[in-house]
Amino acid sequence: MKRLTSAALVLALLSPAGADEKDRENPFKKAKVGEWVEYKTSTAVGDNKAEGTARVFVAAKNDKEALLRSVGRVGGKEVAAPDQKIDLSKPFDPFAAVNLPKGADVRITKAGEGKEKVKAGGKEYDCVWQKVTILGRAEGADFNGEATIWTSADAPLTGMVKMEMSGKVALNTPFKMTMELMDSGGK
Repeated sequence: MKRLTSAALVLALLSPAGADEKDRENPFKKAKVGEWVEYKTSTAVGDNKAEGTARVFVAAKNDKEALLRSVGRVGGKEVAAPDQKIDLSKPFDPFAAVNLPKGADVRITKAGEGKEKVKAGGKEYDCVWQKVTILGRAEGADFNGEATIWTSADAPLTGMVKMEMSGKVALNTPFKMTMELMDSGGK
């Protein structure tokens, strides 16, 4: 279940600014090494609740790819997600970038989209939201739920302003995770 939560975190952190996929420029083409974005997080699995932060930053970059590193802090402990290599020669596909465990069978289906203004990190953003359903199994645990991600071309680095995910994992245990843009910067 820890890996499913990590995969959900990576999916949320690597969501592009809203646009049609074929027309979307890879948001990491203009990124510089050391740039970062930070989100406040809230996760509940059953009766267990945790608040924290998640930061994604550009660890390395060349003309062909960017290497992203994601680090979370929950209860004073640091939790790292697997590094992500982003191919800069292709339009960015956040779903292909998720590092799921070996043998995972997860289906992500688009369930809706729209536009909405969202305030986060002391600023208001014109966002495109996309809702997906997620159904699958990884590391022996079933997951059935949905996620909504709000993105903006004006939001820093990843373009993600806000994410809400909920569903059931393992033995029908309720799961809920939210992320909201807090801050961003450079080196």
